[in-house]
Amino acid sequence: MRKPELNEHPPYYTYYINLVKIEQGVKALENQIIEMQQFIGSVPVELEEYKYAEGKWTIKEVLGHICDVERILGYRALCMARGEQIELPGFDEDRYVETGLFNKRSLYDLAHEFSIVRESNIAMFKSFDETALNRSGTANKNKMTVRAILFMIAGHEKHHINVIKERYLKSKI
Repeated sequence: MRKPELNEHPPYYTYYINLVKIEQGVKALENQIIEMQQFIGSVPVELEEYKYAEGKWTIKEVLGHICDVERILGYRALCMARGEQIELPGFDEDRYVETGLFNKRSLYDLAHEFSIVRESNIAMFKSFDETALNRSGTANKNKMTVRAILFMIAGHEKHHINVIKERYLKSKI
């Protein structure tokens, strides 16, 4: 498998895709399950609801956001792989976090949910052949391929884990 070309996704997602350092997108997704479990185990309990600045999300909310985006991008990939021609809607990530009630859940529970959602998406992406990965569609007014979505998912998770490490935990532990 190859990484997506620049014409396979909106420019905004180049940053996320470039965070994925291997060419095998499914392998990147698989590796992140173990990495996430190890990382979450290292987060001190007293920092789970910490915000590094006013208006920012807590670590629990970031993890909940990762799960939401994983589901949404997975749905988009499925629709496009199956040849859907209708434009798929965008979503308001802040509204999703606001109504997600992630701070009422344990960080372990959110990490477990991440693993379940990720395993489901891995199974789905493994079922796609090259033709399906090359199919494209439109979501939130942006054209993208299924292959690009696979790498967007991995890069999005990597981005947010990097943010947690640099902005939430670096000066706290």
